[in-house]
Amino acid sequence: MDLGLRKITQNLGIKKLIRKNITDLQNLKTSFGVQINNKLDLTGISDQEIIRLQSLLKHKGMIVIPSHRILSEEEHLKITTLFGVPHEKVSYIAPHVKMSGQFNTTNDTYLSSSLWHSDYSHSKNPAHISIFQMTDTIDQEWETSFISLHQIYAKLNEDVKRRWDGIKVMYSGNDAIHPLLWVHPFTGNPSIYFDFRFAKEVFDICTNTGEILFKNINETVSHLNDLFSKKISVYTHRWCSGDIVIIDNYAISRKESLKPDYSQNASIRRTMTKGVYF
Repeated sequence: MDLGLRKITQNLGIKKLIRKNITDLQNLKTSFGVQINNKLDLTGISDQEIIRLQSLLKHKGMIVIPSHRILSEEEHLKITTLFGVPHEKVSYIAPHVKMSGQFNTTNDTYLSSSLWHSDYSHSKNPAHISIFQMTDTIDQEWETSFISLHQIYAKLNEDVKRRWDGIKVMYSGNDAIHPLLWVHPFTGNPSIYFDFRFAKEVFDICTNTGEILFKNINETVSHLNDLFSKKISVYTHRWCSGDIVIIDNYAISRKESLKPDYSQNASIRRTMTKGVYF
C-alpha cells in the first residue's frame, strides 16, 4: 500500500478485519523476505500459524507485517519467545531522518547504525532473531535497508572463498571471535558473517603450528565494501506506525540509511533472541 494512503487510513481509523491466520503473502522485490498483507494480530495466532511463521522466517530470512497493532513491551517479549529464548531487556532505536549532502558526526550510535551490521556481533553468542516495531506515528521519512548475507557469499569467486576459508574476525567490546565464512546452522546455506561496526582484527590460524596470522583488516573491509555495494538486492523499508519487521541476523544484515533525529518522540522497539550457534 502507498505510504500516503497507509497514513490516511491509520488517521481515519479504517482497518481491515483482524485475522488470526496468514491469508495474504507477498514476496518482497528481492531474493529474500516476505510481507504479510492481511491484518494480523501476532498475539492471537494459532499453533499451526506459529509453525508457519517460523518456517517463513527460516526460508525467507525476513518477515514484514505492515501497520500491526502497537504491542506492549510484555507482548513484544512474548512474541519473541515464538522464535527462541529472548534477551531480558527491550531496547529502543532513536528516529532517523534523511541526510542532506555529506553528514559528519561524532555520534557513535549513528556511525554504527549507518554501517551494515547484525545485532550483538560483539558477543560470544550474537543474537539470532531480531523483532522490530515502530511504536508511534512519525512525521518524517525513516528508512532501514536490509541485504542477504547468503547472496553476498554467492557473489564470491572460488579463489576468494578458498583464501577466506578459516578466516576469523575479532570484534571490539568483548573481543568475540567469529568466522568470516560459515554455514547457517538451520538452513545449511553458506554465508558471510561480518559486522562493519565492530570488526577489530582479521586473522587466520596456521593448521601446522597454531600460529596466529594477522591479515590486513583495511584490505578485507575494502573488499567486503565492494561486495556489499555490488548489484545485490537490497530491501529498503520505510517505517509507518505499527510496522513489524522480523529478521534472522545470521542471514540478513541491515543499516540505517538516514541520520538520527532526537527531537522526535517516535522510536522503534527491538527485542532479540539469544544466539544459538557460535
